[in-house]
Formats: sequence, C-alpha cells, structure tokens
Amino acid sequence: MDQQLANQLFEKGAFLLFLEAPPHLEFGVDYHAWTIGPLFKGVKMIPPGLHFIYYSALSKEGAEGIRTGFFHFFESKEVLVREWNPHIEDLRDETELDPDQVERLRSNIRDFDRNMGPYPLDPPTFYERWKQLTNYITPGLVHRILPNNGKVSHLPEKGSDSLEPSQDTNNSSSSSSRPPETLDPATIKDQRLGKQIEKEQGMEFTPFVLRHSFPKGAVGQEVTRWSLDKSWLTRQLLNTVYHGDYKVLLGELQLAFVCLLMAQNFSGFNQWKQLVQLMCSCQQLVEEMPDLFYDFMDVLQCQLNECPEDFYRDILSENNFTTIVLKTLQRNIPLHNERLGKRFMKLKRFIIKKFDWEISDHEDDEEEEEGGENAPVIVDLEE
Repeated sequence: MDQQLANQLFEKGAFLLFLEAPPHLEFGVDYHAWTIGPLFKGVKMIPPGLHFIYYSALSKEGAEGIRTGFFHFFESKEVLVREWNPHIEDLRDETELDPDQVERLRSNIRDFDRNMGPYPLDPPTFYERWKQLTNYITPGLVHRILPNNGKVSHLPEKGSDSLEPSQDTNNSSSSSSRPPETLDPATIKDQRLGKQIEKEQGMEFTPFVLRHSFPKGAVGQEVTRWSLDKSWLTRQLLNTVYHGDYKVLLGELQLAFVCLLMAQNFSGFNQWKQLVQLMCSCQQLVEEMPDLFYDFMDVLQCQLNECPEDFYRDILSENNFTTIVLKTLQRNIPLHNERLGKRFMKLKRFIIKKFDWEISDHEDDEEEEEGGENAPVIVDLEE
C-alpha cells in the first residue's frame, strides 16, 4: 500500500480493537486470515462498509475449533471494541464491557497502533472481490437475519475439522492473504446425511416452502401453474418481505452465501440453494422484471467464482442441482430478450471454463428435473 493511501485510511478508516485474545487464535477479516501472536491488538485502517470478522480457538490438544464470526458495517473512524472471554471462548461485545473503559480505549486508540495490523489491501483484488460479493447486503438485512449483533452461529456438529490451520506468526500478526478455498464439502455433507435440517440459533433467514408456491385456496390448473412457475411465490416474497425492492432479495442471497463460504454455516447453505432454485423457476416474472434476473445472474456468477472446485463438484452438482436449476432458468428466458439471453450465455461459458461442465441446450430429462422433495405439484383434473 502506498503512503498516501495509508495516510488516508488511517484518517478515515475504522479500527477493531481485539483485546485479551489468546496466542495462536485464528483471526480473520473478509478474505484474510491470521494466526495471531501475543502482541496482537486488532486491525486498523479498515475501509468503511460491511466486513466479516471471524475467529477460531484452539483446544487444549491443539485442534482448531469451528469458525465463528460476525458481520459489522464500519463507519468512517469508528472504533469497535471486542474482548476475548476465555470461559466461553468467544467475544464480549461492548454491552458487556465497562462503558467508561470503552470510551478511554477509543480516545487512546493511537496507543495501540504498533500492535494493530492494517487491513490488507495487497493484493487489492481481494477487497474488490469482497465488495462485489456483498454489494447488495444492507445493515437492515443483517440486523433482521442476524439479530444477535450480526453474529453467525456455527454448525452444531462437534469434532469436525472444518478448516485448515492458518500460517503461524511471530509477535503481532501475519496475514496469510488467502481466499476461502478451505471450504470443506465433507463438513457440509456430514450435516445433511440422514439428519433433519435444523436452523442454527440466532439466524432468521426468510422462511418459504418451494412446494407451496401457489396462493391459499388455489385449485386445479392454478395449483399446477404456480407449482411449475414460481413467479407467484417470488412476487409475494418481494411484496411482503423485501418491500418491493428485489435488491434486498439479492442481498439475502449474498448473505446466505457468505455465511456458507466464510463460516461453513448450514442454514446459509440451505437458504442459498432454496433462493437459487426459486429464482431459476420464475417464467412469468422473467418477462415482467428482466433486470432482477440479469442482476441475479451477476450475483450467481460471482458466487460460483468463489467456490472451490471440490465443493462445486461434491455439493453443488449433487443430484444434478446446478444442471437442473440452470436448465430451468435457460428455458424461462424469453427468446426475444436478447440482453438476458447474452447474459445467460456468459454465465454458461464461465461455468464451462471454471468447472469443465456443460449445460445442455436440449429440453430433455424432464422427468429427472421434476424429481426430488421440491418437485412441482401436478394436479390431476380427471374425475
């Protein structure tokens, strides 16, 4: 980072004061993770905006625990104070600290400068990717879905090694500057096999049921129509949950994905899959709101670009999920909408190149595509 940018960020950037953290704790912000040393006191020069702070303690045997974290929208020059609680191996937030002490710490933040690592902007592409991955997430959305101060609860399973160790450090901190390629498909798969889906504590993703995608009291052809075309359900969610703003819906899609990507959170994984399937199954709404689906494909491509190949092949391709939903989306794009057609072809070429995978242009395998627990409801009208 050049000196001019460093000076600018020191004057306008935010600070995270991270007190009493044990040595060898894994600590990270966005795409960067450290194994901290005994002198580490936090991060300075944080660009204003949304960031994800995460950490993972070591057991007495030296095994790394499950990653926990929280989202926070940093204001310019904000000083956020957190303190490690060794009894619960988690953070105390400011409501649990002496307010007078917190104010003294904020007033004397420059005293901690030598023990605070700068927010990593080298390479700058990591920060740009982070902003693109989260550009629709709003403070209100984080507060609604994660009401416990933005905290993401961890997976309920115990004893699973969900992360690879970070690199060691000497005194204060050393960034590994790594993207989250340590996402372990086995961890997610272990959470699902033979077990009922459970919502993690403190997570309030928008509830909806894909199979019940028609209005109350619907019968016959109306049930069949809206079971095949999820436009009615999507429109209802837009009007009743997202205040008519489709960008908030895309924000929830992004938030769910980041909870999966950064914290291996199963509630995020389940919500992300449901929202992707919902969006790909809207025939009428594609005609009415083409901008929504253009932006949706932008978001989806950005997310798939962050997926490790083994996670994509083991999880996202399981039961042909990606094939089914994207073939459905392709069929729902109107032939006369050249802009949407070109955007889908761009997405298709990206998937072919990154994952060595092909989306068939043929409308076959209809029986396969309508299988599974979220298959459309077809009403037999014969007496």
